[in-house]
Amino acid sequence: MKEISKRYNPSETEPKWLVFWEKEGIYKFSPKNKGDVFSIDTPPPTVSGKMHIGHAYSYTHEDFVARYQKMRGKNVLFPFGTDDNGLPTERLVEKLKKVRASKMKRQDFIDLCNETLKEITPDFVADWKKIGMSCDFSKIYSTIDDNCRRVSQKFFIDLYKKQKVYRQEAPVVWCPHCQTAIAQAELEDKEAETFFNDIVFKLPNKKNLVIATTRPELLSSCVAVFVHPGDKRYKKLIGQKAQVPIFQNRVEIMADKKVDMKKGSGAVMCCTFGDKTDVEWFKEYKLPLAVSLDKAGLMTEKAKKYAGLSAKDARSKIIEDLKKKNLLIGQKKIAHTLNIHERCKTEVEILNSEQWYVKVLGEKKKLIGLGEEIKWHPEFMRTRLENWIKGLNWDWCISRQRFFGIPFPVWYCAKCGEVKLADEKDLPIDPLSAKPKGKCEKCGGSKFIPERDVMDTWATSSLSPVLALQLFYKENDVEKMIPMNLRPQAHDIISTWLFYTVVRSNYHFEKIPWSEVMISGHVLDSAGRKMSKSLGNTVEPQKIIENFGADALRFWAAGRTLGQNINFSEEEIQAGKKFLTKLWNATRFVMMNINTRELNNSRIGANYKRIRANLYPTDKWILAELQELVATTTKSFEKYDYSSAKMAMEKFFWIKLADNYIEIVKNRLYDESPKNKKGRESAQYTLYSVLFTLLRLLAPFIPFATEEIYQTFFKSAKDAKSIHLCGWPEADKKLADKKKIKAGKILVEIVAAMRKHKAERGLSMKAELEKVEISCDAKTKIAIQESIDDMKAVGNIKEIKFKKGNKLAIKIS
Repeated sequence: MKEISKRYNPSETEPKWLVFWEKEGIYKFSPKNKGDVFSIDTPPPTVSGKMHIGHAYSYTHEDFVARYQKMRGKNVLFPFGTDDNGLPTERLVEKLKKVRASKMKRQDFIDLCNETLKEITPDFVADWKKIGMSCDFSKIYSTIDDNCRRVSQKFFIDLYKKQKVYRQEAPVVWCPHCQTAIAQAELEDKEAETFFNDIVFKLPNKKNLVIATTRPELLSSCVAVFVHPGDKRYKKLIGQKAQVPIFQNRVEIMADKKVDMKKGSGAVMCCTFGDKTDVEWFKEYKLPLAVSLDKAGLMTEKAKKYAGLSAKDARSKIIEDLKKKNLLIGQKKIAHTLNIHERCKTEVEILNSEQWYVKVLGEKKKLIGLGEEIKWHPEFMRTRLENWIKGLNWDWCISRQRFFGIPFPVWYCAKCGEVKLADEKDLPIDPLSAKPKGKCEKCGGSKFIPERDVMDTWATSSLSPVLALQLFYKENDVEKMIPMNLRPQAHDIISTWLFYTVVRSNYHFEKIPWSEVMISGHVLDSAGRKMSKSLGNTVEPQKIIENFGADALRFWAAGRTLGQNINFSEEEIQAGKKFLTKLWNATRFVMMNINTRELNNSRIGANYKRIRANLYPTDKWILAELQELVATTTKSFEKYDYSSAKMAMEKFFWIKLADNYIEIVKNRLYDESPKNKKGRESAQYTLYSVLFTLLRLLAPFIPFATEEIYQTFFKSAKDAKSIHLCGWPEADKKLADKKKIKAGKILVEIVAAMRKHKAERGLSMKAELEKVEISCDAKTKIAIQESIDDMKAVGNIKEIKFKKGNKLAIKIS
């Protein structure tokens, strides 16, 4: 047995066990391993520099579950991947290399992105290893590597053949800053102050029709005016034409029930396009298309003298001109909700553009039903998916006008425009550098135009079950492994990653992608605010690990149930470190008072049976409490309620084991006289059993410290090479005894009364008490008498007397 150091040092211990786990293949997965497969669709983090505290929080949650399932005997498939294509990587590379993608040749920029990823990915992945993730890091997938490109292109072709994807020129949400179309799920709401501008449109009879709008810069795109059919103010105007101020064109006044009569003047201008209602009217009434903004967010020639201005500048100029012409009769400041792109925070526009779409609007009912087939933890999070699906207004736009992404395996016939798909045998393929095989199936043409757009990164990561399973299974066997057991993730990507994966799994396999999902919350600052660089309230988990260790960080992360946000608190991290220190000290105490070689050999020997058959009552109490703890924590973990499991372990360790049981049996441990042999052996066996069981229960939460204690103190040559391979404890029915638990609680209550008596009088805890008088009923007296020797020893009591009474009462003199 090695000598254990006086202090636990995570900065030395944690790197050591990371190397050991990897070298020994502790977490390596093989379909041939024993046990039923428990598969996890691990979120592939976006390669954005380094891990943030939100990552550390949510990823440890899934690791708790993975480690628990492994200890339960499951063959855990816990893969790891990185999401490293698309706009986030482009922005990172531009920042790191001080370049602009738009100023470089496309292939040169793609090459630079690939080179940069090779440089930064090892350090990025190392952060996940450092927090103790038990993934199989021997095989990692990337959402831009050759296999992923092949898989993405293959399944795009599958969608096309199943007529679930289409290309169409239509209104699309556009980010002027990123210069690309985006999906509805990539929008965020932002509250901003703006003005309702009351603008005069002239009627044929020269009278005024007042339109209230927040976007006067879109006057040149006005193609109709809408009023509510039940609005008596405007009933006679329906069908007439109104003159658009400044631009002088006339547009028809039309009626539609979508108009809010109480908002503004009750008359609304329809522009192509100001918002989604404009798009709906455009389609429903077959209105003309008038484009005033280009893809860079600048006014077009349609805006005449305002052409070339930004939307913001054009708004100011037009308001100025309206005032000069007395056509702006009022302005009212209002709070307005803007749609912004989640990545760059730029206000988006709706532009007409040709894009690729996956059909979802016609599948709403089916998709809601699929969400109901999945078991959710917590259950209420399912409503977020349902509400999202119900609120969808657009099909899923999957094409992006960017550089670093997976190309569509598509060309277009130069003669008739027909789509030409790549041959699956040639995947992955870049249509910009490769040519299609054969002629156009429609017209026989031989000249083709390559597709320049790339797929949205979600179109790739939505195939994560396939990408993960292909690391370890043959391609033909992947579908058999779907649904996977578990998808863990944060709640903010339910509308993206989770929803899109359900869509893809349904279309490709006609299955749900996973049986269960578990949803984590977010990390907030101490004031309850979302963490952001602009607020200066971010916390780096790397520094937390450096100062306190990964186990302390993990212990903090277990402090909230699934779905709950958590306020970051360094005090709670310190509490985790305090727990580790106390566990270490308790371990050292046990080591100094136990012959571990004898106990290791007696697990199956005669001594073991003899000692267990003659356990002392106090020892039976803590062992009974331990069986209850095992049952409670197992039940909690089965419900993914790791937080309740952790709380139960803490309570047991601090209150029952450290503060009471160890203190009560110290005298039996110290007394090496022959007459105390049985008492000492009983305490030693009990401490050994309790600590070894507790370490296994704690292993999912604090893998490094439990490994160090196991390797130093418990492991013999015949034992498992890691505590994480020792198996999850099972409650022993023979030791589970509620009467012993009740008796133990009485014992603890009496000991607490003695401690309080001494503390109030400034006495040492070792000070002798002349007499303790206990009033109780007959049954309680019997229970107390069983442990009377331990009670006298821990309290240094000279005499204990009993008195009849209905309630337990303690008198000390």
